[in-house]
Amino acid sequence: MTPPTDSSITFESDQAAGYKPAIEKAKQRLARTPVQEITDRTGIKFIEDSKQFILPALNKQYYIEYPTGKITSPTDNEIKSGLKIVILHYLLRANDWPLKDKLIPYRKLPGGTAYNAAFEREAINPISDNFCSDPEQLKSAAQKLGAKFLTKGDLSFTIEVLPSIPLTYILWKSDDELPGSSNILFDSSAITKLHTEDLAFLGEYTTYLLLKHSEQ
Repeated sequence: MTPPTDSSITFESDQAAGYKPAIEKAKQRLARTPVQEITDRTGIKFIEDSKQFILPALNKQYYIEYPTGKITSPTDNEIKSGLKIVILHYLLRANDWPLKDKLIPYRKLPGGTAYNAAFEREAINPISDNFCSDPEQLKSAAQKLGAKFLTKGDLSFTIEVLPSIPLTYILWKSDDELPGSSNILFDSSAITKLHTEDLAFLGEYTTYLLLKHSEQ
């Protein structure tokens, strides 16, 4: 197995301190938001005895204490600071409205054009660089994240990164004449659930996990 070549496999190394103000702000907003409002809007479970929301994400379970906003997971001992922010934002903004079943690239999200080059560099290009010559390696990694496989391209699948927020990966493998390529698509309803910058993180983080699982 060829190890991933993209340097973003390290992901969020020394940036945790920079996330602290955003995390604290989101925690404060969570404490002011009634539990019933969150559960009615998102449909996620709240355990009254332990005062915790249960949020499935990327084939794991995360527990968010209320009203403190502390996040834990029995299977994720080092929760990334960026993921903590997105989880808190999900509780504050997301809904369980049905998907629109219209797939769009990141640049088509509101404000997506400004960050699209960075999104391609951090989320899309590592997929092309590492897996276009070996789609089966990507397939194996995707299975570990609970992917549902599709029939687009040479390999495609959808991963529900958070409830009602799927990401669709499509890969076209390389051959003797053409280089391979890939893309990540969002359901057009995603922007009603999270802000564009949070969706960028989810794409980058999911790609990071795919690279990480491909090493195992």
